[in-house]
Amino acid sequence: MVINPSHSDESKALLVDIGGTNVRTCKAYLNEKKLLEPAKKGTSCLKNFDELIQGFLDDDPEISHLVISVAGPKLNNSISMTNRNFFIDEKDLSKKYNLDSAFILNDWESIGYSLHIFSQDEISFINQGNAFNDTALMVGPGTGLGAALVVDESIVLPTEVGNTSSFLHNILKELDINSSDEFNVIEDLISGGGIEKLHNYLSSKTLTSEEIINLCKDSSSDARRTIDTFLNAIAIVLSEFALTYMPGNGIYLAGGLMRSLNEFIDINSFMQAFIASRKPMHAEVLKEIPLGVINAEMTCLHGNLAYLKQKLEGQ
Repeated sequence: MVINPSHSDESKALLVDIGGTNVRTCKAYLNEKKLLEPAKKGTSCLKNFDELIQGFLDDDPEISHLVISVAGPKLNNSISMTNRNFFIDEKDLSKKYNLDSAFILNDWESIGYSLHIFSQDEISFINQGNAFNDTALMVGPGTGLGAALVVDESIVLPTEVGNTSSFLHNILKELDINSSDEFNVIEDLISGGGIEKLHNYLSSKTLTSEEIINLCKDSSSDARRTIDTFLNAIAIVLSEFALTYMPGNGIYLAGGLMRSLNEFIDINSFMQAFIASRKPMHAEVLKEIPLGVINAEMTCLHGNLAYLKQKLEGQ
């Protein structure tokens, strides 16, 4: 990390989000919320990543800050992508580019920083709840399953909970699924790939998650049965997460997959699965936790900007 204290709040940042499938970019002024010139490329552009970044800097001399979020765990200020052959180090960025600041974030670390900028109108609530502490949990199934704890809006702790398996067996049992070869960690079930595996298990048909979602408007279809089972699985998983992390300020589902599934959520069924099989005392705690789907797009890019503002304000 490099921070030049002479920066102006009218300076501009380049924001980059490297996901498992796409690379999203935009620019933003530090004194504004609006994301400028948002664009999306396939991850094949990572082969020429240095040229991509330098091209932005050459084209726009106003850019003086860079924040990159990446789908992978951050260790010692470097990230190796979970699903791609790509490595990035924060110190290398500082050396390569003549900028006032350069940061890298885990993608769910970034999404965690975005939470406080969204209004209530940008969230579809499954349960309004009654917040009882300053801890929130951000969760999102996509290429994998991401999650991050947000404490008092300013501390974000990304997790790799999607790659754990401690309560997966019990969840599969509740769903009446017996397929241990397909579901080995939680994100094998709760992800876009999980939807595909569920559909294959339930119907013996191989379709992409996008195809399944497009077909599930027919309530009697195999696709709808798959999505209903998937949403039931999410509710059960969130119940486990809730009792593990006690996010009294809410659990918020983010990402394009959840936005596309939002219309199929039956609130009564979801809440029933969320509190089922719990002792009365724990069920009452779960009822108090707000649950919502964030409707805003480009949450990582918003989070990158929010993180940058927080870092520069605190210097």
